[in-house]
Amino acid sequence: MFYPSIKRLTLNSKQGFTLIETLIYSILTVIIIGFSILATYQIIESGNRGKNLRELVENQKLLEQKIYWTLQSVSAINEPLSGATSTVLSVNKIGFAENPVVIDSADNTARLKRGASFVQPITDDFVSVQNLTFHQYDFAGRPAIKVEGALFNEFTSTTVSVNATIVVQ
Repeated sequence: MFYPSIKRLTLNSKQGFTLIETLIYSILTVIIIGFSILATYQIIESGNRGKNLRELVENQKLLEQKIYWTLQSVSAINEPLSGATSTVLSVNKIGFAENPVVIDSADNTARLKRGASFVQPITDDFVSVQNLTFHQYDFAGRPAIKVEGALFNEFTSTTVSVNATIVVQ
C-alpha cells in the first residue's frame, strides 16, 4: 500500500521570549529607569542647593551692608554700652531724622528699626539668624563695634563677622 507522504510540522523557529529572557529584560528596564529617576532627583537637588547658597550669601551681604550703613556718621552709641555685649545695636546718626537706628534679631530674622517707624526685616524667610551679638570695645581711643552671628538655611550656614571703628562726632 502506498501512503501519501505526510509533511511533519516541526517547530524549530522561536515565536516569543522565554520566561528567563522576559525577566532579564524587565530587570534591566527597571534598573535603567531607577538610575534615570535618581539622576533627575540629583540634578533638581543640586539646583535647590545652589539657590539656597545664593540666597544665604545675598542675605549675609545685605545684613553686613545695613550694619556698615548704621555705623556711618554716628553721633552716639546707645547700645551696647562701652565694654559690653548686647543683642541690640542702637545708634543715633548725624542729621538723620529717624533716630535711633536699631538693629536686632527676633524670630530668627535680623531686623532694622528707624526711629518710631515700623520694624523692617533685613533677612528673608529662607534664611535664619542666630546668636546675633554686638560688642562695643575701645580701639586706639575710638569706639569700635564687633558684630557676630550665624546665618543658616536647610543646606548650609555661614557666619557674620563685622569689625567697625566708629568716629563719633
